Order: sequence, then C-alpha cells, then structure tokens
Amino acid sequence: MPERIEIDMEKRIMERMPGVVFCSRTDPATGKGEWLYLGKNAAALYDIDDAELRADPARILDAVIAEDRARLDAQIAESMSAGKPFVGGGRIRCKNGEIRWLETHATIEIDAGGAILWYGQTLDVTERKRLEQSLADAEATRARSESLYRQVIDVLPVGVMVTNQALEQQIFNPAMQRWTKPVTDHHGDITGTYGVFMADGVTPLRMENSGTRRALRGETLEEEVVIKNELLPEPVRMHVSFSPLLDAAGKVVASVGTAMDITLQRKLEMDLRTRNEELAASEAAKATLIDRLRYSIDELSNPILEVWDDVLVMPIIGVVDSRRAADMVQRLLAEVTRTQADFVILDLTGVDVVDTKTADHLMKLMRKIEVIGARCVLTGIRAAVAETLVDIGVDLGRIITLRTLKHGLREALRHKKGQREADYELFDDGEPESGARANGRRDRA
Repeated sequence: MPERIEIDMEKRIMERMPGVVFCSRTDPATGKGEWLYLGKNAAALYDIDDAELRADPARILDAVIAEDRARLDAQIAESMSAGKPFVGGGRIRCKNGEIRWLETHATIEIDAGGAILWYGQTLDVTERKRLEQSLADAEATRARSESLYRQVIDVLPVGVMVTNQALEQQIFNPAMQRWTKPVTDHHGDITGTYGVFMADGVTPLRMENSGTRRALRGETLEEEVVIKNELLPEPVRMHVSFSPLLDAAGKVVASVGTAMDITLQRKLEMDLRTRNEELAASEAAKATLIDRLRYSIDELSNPILEVWDDVLVMPIIGVVDSRRAADMVQRLLAEVTRTQADFVILDLTGVDVVDTKTADHLMKLMRKIEVIGARCVLTGIRAAVAETLVDIGVDLGRIITLRTLKHGLREALRHKKGQREADYELFDDGEPESGARANGRRDRA
C-alpha cells in the first residue's frame, strides 16, 4: 500500500475513534505547548472555539473547573517528572451550563531536543461518571440503611437473635446479651448451652423442638420459655417468637427470633389473681371497697368548699353528664341546707367543653339553688366555652357570670356586706332605724 494511502487510512481511523485523538509537544523549559495533531472533534468536545483551541493547547486546562484544576495539574506534573503514562481528567463547564466529565489517557516520549511529546486520547466519560456516582450513592445509602437498622436493633429493649442454617448467630443484640451470651461452641445445642426450659421452668427445651430449629424448618411460632444460667441471679421467664427468613428464591436461610422478659408481668398477673381470689372470697369486703372508691371519686369529682361564712364554692372539672349532674344537685343542695349558705359560686375554670346537655344541667342546678333561697353565680367561663354557650343559644339573661373565682369571692363579700347594712337599717319590727341608731350599728359592725 503506498505510504500516502496508508497515512490517509490511519488519519481516517483516528478521526472515527471515540473521543479525540491528539499529539502535542511541550517545551519543559517554558511550559508552552503546540499541537502536532488534534482530532477534528476537539472543539465540540471541549466546547471551545476551534481556532482558539488549536492556537494554544493550554486552553484546555483553562476550561477545567477550579475544583478539579489543582488535582489535574498535579497529575500532569507527576507524569512529566516520572515520564510515566498519564491517566487523568476533570470536569469542564460548557457554555450552556452543562457539566461534562473528560478523561485523558496519554503516553509520554522525550525527543532528541528534550521536548515532551504527548500521544493520547480524550474521552467524554460523563455518563460513566454519573453511573459511578449513582452506584456510589446507592451503596452509601445502603450502608447508611444497614447501619441505621443495626443501630435500631441494638437499642431495642427486645432481644433479637438471627441464626443461619449452620446455627451461626449472625445477630445477637445487647438486649439478648443481658440474658445470655453468643457462643460458637454450642455443638448444635443452643437451648442446652443457654439453659432454656419449657414454660413449666423444669423441663429442658430440646434443641430439635426449639423455636430456632422450627423457624429454620419454615415454621412461625410464639411460645413462653424460662432461661436459667450462670449469668442470671434468678430464672427469667420470656415470651419468644420465631419466624423464617427467606431469600429471593423463597428458601429459608435463617431464623429471626425475638425475646421479651415477662417475669415481672407474670408475677403481677399472679399477684392480681391472688388478690382477685381474696376479694371474691369476701363479697362484703368487695362491696365496701367499691363503695369507698365510688365515694372517693365523687368527692374528688364534685368537691364543695366553704370559703367564707355562708359562702360555698363548687369547682367543676371535666364533663358534666346526667349521673354527675344528679350527684352535684344532691350534694350541693344538701350542703346549702346544712350550712345555711346564702351565696354559691359554680366555678367552670376546669371545663374545656360545654354542650347543650351540660349547659342545661348547669342552668337547672342554679335555679334549684335559688329556689331554696341562696344566690348563685358562675365564674371562670373560658372563651371557647362562652362561644359555645352563645352558639347553642343558652339563655344567660338571669344568670350572673364573673370572670374568675376571685371576682366571684369579691361579689360574695359585697353581697354579704350589703346584707349587713340592710339589717342595720331596719328596726326589730321591720321599720327603718333613726339615723343615730343606724350609725351606731354601723360603728359596731
């Protein structure tokens, strides 16, 4: 083949290779370079004007973003110093803002004049870098997930044990280690090594009947066992559950076991059972206890306080239903009669919600108090309660409402003061007193 044809053929091959093939010369003294050959696609690859690129090879380095430039310069300097092949690259920012990853593979020769000759190829590896980054991100996410899962398992108060088909304990969290410890020399008898007994606490649990073995055979189960070994000052009763762990093909590869200490729970249940039996043996004692509890609850639910002479306060907390309203009426009317109180304050500070029935109970209670001769006021109505009362159309025209219990007590004292002054203004027969006698009564008061 004639030499010219062979050269043309080689040039056509280089022009059709991926990326850009190049050959350049660098003067080590000045650091300046020149192209001996540069593929026709170079300007498009570097997104630089073709004439500008061919005039100065250093224009390529100027296109590299700052974060990658220092590393690339160090790679070039190392290759030039050692004369070894160069593999490196970096990112360039295209005119449209796109980030493009370029990677160069080159060999170095020193010519007779000491100049450095570069023979190489630059490739666009953006997609490969994106794939590598995606794989790295996925691996990092997986590693974080595995770490998080393991942290969660380690802090669980429930014991977790994962055992493979070879009876190797792949997970044995700290909670499980409080009751026993992972061992490798169990010789296939985990239950015997750990001191696992059946629920009666006497019969040893045989390994072939254990939850681990049954889960490895594909069973899912829950049972109660007792553990007794040298790590425990006293036996521990546990509720355990086991499930098979399957691979993608549905084959059992491990068993997952969880354990929860129910020693205290069983003790409390036994104490409660004993207590119930004792209460059942004495109906009278049970009835008395129930009556005391009901009385205590009623006292706490509807307390009545005598805060001043002939002044009673009933703070109401929570929901007022029909049963509670009946109890409030009965107790409050009895207390008004017993103490001969003439002023009653119903404090609603502790009431968050009022419905139509509750409002009706309160109105009836106040009217019954007034019927037996005592004055009654409402205090502590919250904004939400006031809004509800107005919305449901409760008639408060004859009802005195005050902002707080403090205002209610002030009104009670004002009421009593007015009564005393009225008494001093009357004769024994009901006629008004003379001014001097009335003043004398005021002075004595």
